[in-house]
Amino acid sequence: MNRRALFTDDRDLAALVRDATMLAPSSALLDRVHASRADGLRVMLPSGDAAAVPVSPMATTSAIDQLSVEQLAGRVWMIVIAVAATVVAAVTSLWPHDTATDALPTTARAVPRQAAPANVALADSTTNAAPSSRESLMDGLSPWPRVAFAQSPGATDRNAPYPGLSTVDVSRLKPGRRSYLRSVGNALHSLLPYTTYTVELDSAVLEKQPTWCLVTVTQTSTGLAENSERNAQYDTVWLRRNDLRPIRRSHYAGFLRMRQTFTDSMLVETDSLIAPPGKTLRNGMTLMPFRNGTLRTLDASVPFVPTEETMRLVLRASPLHERWRASVGTLSGDNRSFAMGDPEYLNLRVDGSRDIQTLSGRYATWRVVLETGPKPEVWYVSKETGETLLTEGSWGVSYPVSETRLMYGFEETKRLPSAGSR
Repeated sequence: MNRRALFTDDRDLAALVRDATMLAPSSALLDRVHASRADGLRVMLPSGDAAAVPVSPMATTSAIDQLSVEQLAGRVWMIVIAVAATVVAAVTSLWPHDTATDALPTTARAVPRQAAPANVALADSTTNAAPSSRESLMDGLSPWPRVAFAQSPGATDRNAPYPGLSTVDVSRLKPGRRSYLRSVGNALHSLLPYTTYTVELDSAVLEKQPTWCLVTVTQTSTGLAENSERNAQYDTVWLRRNDLRPIRRSHYAGFLRMRQTFTDSMLVETDSLIAPPGKTLRNGMTLMPFRNGTLRTLDASVPFVPTEETMRLVLRASPLHERWRASVGTLSGDNRSFAMGDPEYLNLRVDGSRDIQTLSGRYATWRVVLETGPKPEVWYVSKETGETLLTEGSWGVSYPVSETRLMYGFEETKRLPSAGSR
């Protein structure tokens, strides 16, 4: 059988369309359109005459024969997308608007707890409002993918805030240097060593105010390394000596600089990239200097905890017992060490005891739960010294499984018998 295509190129197709017979909509079609509109559906027709291309059955069969399976599947998929888009447009057009909410700009839907001072030059970041019912419907019916971001647990997903942490015993804090090993895991591998870091605590004076100075040095690989593939990150936090409220924080990672200043009710963060203009790293990345400021309003009734290592100090100075529970302030999001999220409360509670085996021995600990959502973090705090010996879950690592162990700097003396000798 001699097969012949409908047309060989675009010019033949254009000629075929120009020569097509023009047909007006039939009376039956118009009656059906009017009936659909009376039922509330939005049906659109072209303003002019519609063009119908006469095609013989033999020609149609020849064209289909020449289409591959992939081409046919692609055309069917395009038809499905068009139908789905039509359904979305029709249904959402009938969905009732929340006029009281939709009339406001996005930034006006979130009311801060405390107005920012007028003399602060840094603008607060835009707060994303919760999606309306109409937006949720569009997300469910849309045939196109939509970018999804991790969100913090809502008020219905966690307990109400506990009483704010108000009592700390700073005499339990001991200056010194400690070393930690962080291991991570995911669907591809079990826990493997990820990085090591050291933490040094000492007393200091900042602007004539007595403070605790907490310095964390992390060995990590980064594309912002200046001289080597491995580049250390330095994170320094100054805390008020009597109540462990943060005063200032500096974070250095290669060319990246981050500075935070605190009051009991405010956090101001400044991020900057310091590099010669147009500098190119070995990985081909071109650095352009920038500077960005963010302001966050904090709840002054609870102490704010800016970093994972600060949380270790807070737990060490807290009077833990069987029924202990308290709330502190943190930032939302996976990485609570940077002001990308919004201030929120974080519930802490003691949930029993557990003996922890370490390189130095076996010790009795409190099992402290950080209510961070469906997978809460668990920190094991020594009953003797208050030092956190093991954490399950990480403050700022994106891996689904993470644990951090104290390796060196143990102060515990009350060792328990090993598990095998019992």
